[in-house]
Amino acid sequence: MARPRPATKKEVVQAFRTREILAAARRVMDQRGLEALTMEEIAATAGVAKGTVYLYFQGKEDLIRALVSQVAENLLRDLQAITARPLLPQEKLTQVITLLLKNLEGERALFPVYVRDLMSRPRRVPSGRTRQLWALEEEIMALVTRLFGEGMAAGQFMAANPRLLTFLLRGLVRAVGFYQLVEGKENAVQEALPVLLTLLSSGVARPAPFQGEVAAT
Repeated sequence: MARPRPATKKEVVQAFRTREILAAARRVMDQRGLEALTMEEIAATAGVAKGTVYLYFQGKEDLIRALVSQVAENLLRDLQAITARPLLPQEKLTQVITLLLKNLEGERALFPVYVRDLMSRPRRVPSGRTRQLWALEEEIMALVTRLFGEGMAAGQFMAANPRLLTFLLRGLVRAVGFYQLVEGKENAVQEALPVLLTLLSSGVARPAPFQGEVAAT
């Protein structure tokens, strides 16, 4: 197996500068909201010239998409850590649901952009950052699908199409996002978490056999 090529000095600088600009954009967004995000404000916060920001991002929309992809990358990493733990599938699923909802709560400002870009998939095949987001979402879907398959193989989950169950779970999480957005609910995740855990545990998990049952004579 060929060893990966070491990054050049230029690539290292580009990666560092990209992270620096995204971190500045995140600070502006957290303080003033997504609507107040401007290239001028980001450049000032990052301590660089406005033209420097345009060397790495085509414009505000491109930069926001990069933020969304960064969120997806972090979510994928955290999901990989959960699914690699030596836990029962049901325990992993509980942690996955909790993580998905907590992520939704922390990234509420970017949620509309995320949904919009994913929903553009049937209409056209974009390039660049939207395609990157689709690839990350597919990795997330594949990870959760494998978890459902693992639970079925262990006899803990109902027999069903694991890919379908993954779509249903992601749909329920996004429904909480819409509820949070439309109703302006600050505590939407806290309200939804026990409901979603109950729905999944009662609907997907197979009931354990009753240990006290006496065999018929």
